[in-house]
Amino acid sequence: MLDVRQIRDGTVTTVPAERLAEVTGARDAVLWVHLTGAGDAAKNALCVLGVDEWVAEDVLQTSTHPKGEAHEHYLFAVVHALQVDPDRLTLSTVELDAVLGSDWLVTHTERPLALVDTVLAAAERKPAEAGSAARLLHLLLDLMLDEYEPFLDDFIPQRVDDIETALFDDRPDPAVRREIALRRRDVVRLLRIATPQSEAVRRMAVMAGEATRPLLADIADRMAYVAAQTESLRQQLDTAFDHYQSSVANAQNEVMKVLTMVSAVLLPITVVAGIYGMNFRYMPELDQRWGYPAVLGLCLLIIAVNLVLFRSKGWIGSRRHRLVPARTLTTGAGRVLRAPAMGARVVGRSAARLAPRRPLR
Repeated sequence: MLDVRQIRDGTVTTVPAERLAEVTGARDAVLWVHLTGAGDAAKNALCVLGVDEWVAEDVLQTSTHPKGEAHEHYLFAVVHALQVDPDRLTLSTVELDAVLGSDWLVTHTERPLALVDTVLAAAERKPAEAGSAARLLHLLLDLMLDEYEPFLDDFIPQRVDDIETALFDDRPDPAVRREIALRRRDVVRLLRIATPQSEAVRRMAVMAGEATRPLLADIADRMAYVAAQTESLRQQLDTAFDHYQSSVANAQNEVMKVLTMVSAVLLPITVVAGIYGMNFRYMPELDQRWGYPAVLGLCLLIIAVNLVLFRSKGWIGSRRHRLVPARTLTTGAGRVLRAPAMGARVVGRSAARLAPRRPLR
C-alpha cells in the first residue's frame, strides 16, 4: 500500500499515488511517502524519489539488524518500533525503514503500524514539528521511543519488583522461574536491537548535514538511554535468577538437614535395638524386670542429648542475631572509616600508621 502526504503551510493533504512524480520537489512543502508491504508500486515510488535500486531492495526487504547509511542525496536507516501485547504480556518488534531526503521522507513497514497514524495526527496538530523532512523524521523516531518508555520504566521494572518480592519466600513458587525466563527473553530481544540501533543513528548524525545533525543526535541520546536501561534490566533479571537458584538450593539443603538430623537421632537407637535384638542365650538384662524400661529410657536419653546438641549448634530452633552497630574512626587525614565493632581493632591498627591514636566513638 502506498500512502502519500504533503505538508505545506501547516496543513496535511493526501496526494494520489499517481501524482507522486508531479509533487516531488515542490517548494516549501514536505513530502511523506509511507509504504506498507512490498510490491512494484513501492519500488517505483522509491525510484521516482531518486533512491538507488539496491537501497530500495534493502528498504523493501525484511532485515533484523538496525543500521544507518549516508548516501549522496539521502540518509537511510533501519530501526525497530516496539509493540506490547496486553493480553499475553509479551512484546514484539516491527522493522521501520526510513529514507530521508532534502524535502521528502519515505517510511516502510511490513504490516500496518499504529505509530504512523500517531505521527500523522501529531503533524496535523503541531505542523511546526513537521516543518521539514528532518523534523518529520525526528517526530517519528521521538514518538517511537515514547512507546519504549512504558515497557522500560513501568512494565518490566514492576515485574522485576514482583519477582524479587516473591524470592523472599522460604519456598519460591516455581512460577517465578517461568516469569523470570519470559521477562528475560523480552529484555534480551530488545537488547539485541537497542544497542546497534543507538550506534546506527549516532553514526547517521555524524554523517548528516548541519541542520539534521542536532535532531539525529537527540534521537541517538534517547536510544543510548534505552540501551543502557535495557542492559540494567537484564542484569537485574540475571541476579533474580541467581537468587531463585540459591533459594531452591537452600530449600533443598534444609530438607537434607532435616533428614540428616533424623538419621543422626535414629542411628544410636538402632544400635541399641540391634544389640538387644541379638538372640544370645546369656543376656542378664533380658531376665530383669527393669530391662525393658531401662532400654526405653536409654533411647529417650539419646534423643534428648541429640536434640540439645543440635539446638546448641543452631541446627534446629531459631537464633536471634543481634545487629552490631558500626563504629566510626576519625583519622588525622580527615578520613572517616566505618566498620563493625568486631572489626574495629583491625581498622584501628591500619589507621594508626596515618595519625595519632584517637578514641573510638
